[in-house]
Amino acid sequence: MPITAIDAHVHIWDRTRGETFIAERQFPVLTGKSFLPEDLAPILAETRAESAVLVHGPATVKHALHCLDLCRRYAVFRSVVGWVDLRAPDCAAQLARQASDAAFRGVRLTPLLDRDPDGYLRSAAALQVCGSLCDSGALVEVLAPPPLFGAIATLAESHPQLTIVLAHFGLPDGDPAAFDGWRRAMAGLARFPNLHVKVSGLPLTGAVDHDRPMTDRHLAAVLELFGADRLLYASNWPVATALASPRHWRDLLDEGLQTAGLSDRQMTSIYRSNAMRLY
Repeated sequence: MPITAIDAHVHIWDRTRGETFIAERQFPVLTGKSFLPEDLAPILAETRAESAVLVHGPATVKHALHCLDLCRRYAVFRSVVGWVDLRAPDCAAQLARQASDAAFRGVRLTPLLDRDPDGYLRSAAALQVCGSLCDSGALVEVLAPPPLFGAIATLAESHPQLTIVLAHFGLPDGDPAAFDGWRRAMAGLARFPNLHVKVSGLPLTGAVDHDRPMTDRHLAAVLELFGADRLLYASNWPVATALASPRHWRDLLDEGLQTAGLSDRQMTSIYRSNAMRLY
């Protein structure tokens, strides 16, 4: 019987709020579209997920606070991953304001939006935020590609008790010629037991013949490097809809995990148990 999942990564895009959604730059097909809580319910049903973790969309404190409000209003949301401006002098106050909400689970660091991505992750503010999250039992997510993995390793080593979640397989580009380099970079992070990976965000096309081998080789790598207890299923809705449907990704993942010979316990860990523990 298919496992009922917890979707560890969804966003809400409400156009009435006048916010800017960065993913539109990469995926113009999403321009002008709204994705609201009521739109999420059928997606979760199609992907056999009972609830979802709401991750901030626009990188603003205002939007993070909006996400916390949505989590209180809609039972479908399990918890919220917010955002703070590491470059702002009131960064600590921004974090404290969000952390006081029962729905808050952590923050996401967004180095690619900064003028100095590596410096952003190595900044005193990043270290301070990670320390505060560690002290409170919250977590940090990082959206970053392999060139920034060295800075992520520094955070993991500096805060061994802090749960760090790397988003979207560490943003591989899907090119088979680049796969070995991505795998070596991921191996460098796998040595930190406090680091987890969201299995989501591959550059899918919607064509099974293309997406199946790409999914299988990336899955095999993270399973070998991190093990099932440090992987989390996520759809990355609605951003993923620019490439393929969330159901397409769930089907690919189901088949890939079965092909890999995972036990029911291991599959349950990826789809559900790890999210219950971390989020």
